[in-house]
Amino acid sequence: MQPIIDFLKLSIEDELFSKSERKSLREIVDDVKPNESQLVFLRSQIFELATQKATPENYRFIVQWIRDATSALMNTTPNASGSDAYFSPGDTCRNIIIQQIRQAINQVQICVFTISDDTITSAIIDSHKKGVQVKIITDNDKMLDEGSDVDQLASVGIPVRIDRTANHMHHKFMITDNKALITGSYNWTRSAARFNHENILLTREGPVIKSFSKEFEQLWNTLATYE
Repeated sequence: MQPIIDFLKLSIEDELFSKSERKSLREIVDDVKPNESQLVFLRSQIFELATQKATPENYRFIVQWIRDATSALMNTTPNASGSDAYFSPGDTCRNIIIQQIRQAINQVQICVFTISDDTITSAIIDSHKKGVQVKIITDNDKMLDEGSDVDQLASVGIPVRIDRTANHMHHKFMITDNKALITGSYNWTRSAARFNHENILLTREGPVIKSFSKEFEQLWNTLATYE
């Protein structure tokens, strides 16, 4: 793992991910052979390095570096353009959620029953501050629970819609840039990462994303604005 991280640290210094660096990274990954959980961690490291390096002046170049480095890393796995499954307890599900949020360039659409994991909340707020259009749909029964982060998210200017009916808005999915979808049983809570047996599916299948996007828009247009 460390050789890959060291390579990424050197690569970002000139804010450019060249074709030769792409080839070199793939060779290192082929040699190290990280498993799926380690690949999720490496993707999060790409965004961590980019966050540390980014300035208003170089932001456009850093975004491109993220795209190129992530693409080189993902193309070493057979399912990079299809679907991957992740499971908890453990940090894997949380990390893939955060990685997808940080990777988003234009839009993040979140539709989840509850949000109380502060690390995920921080990633959402950081994405919003970078200018990514973030929208959140959630359920009224959970937003006032102790530890709920919905009020914090709304207070920074993120648009939030609430299901205030007697029924539950029990979805747990997120769409990023209309290119990737995360869905599954995993609740966005600390206990889901620490204790629960949960799952997440990450897919880049266009027709599936389109169906979930249609559901998101339908809910967004009918539910109440958070106040």
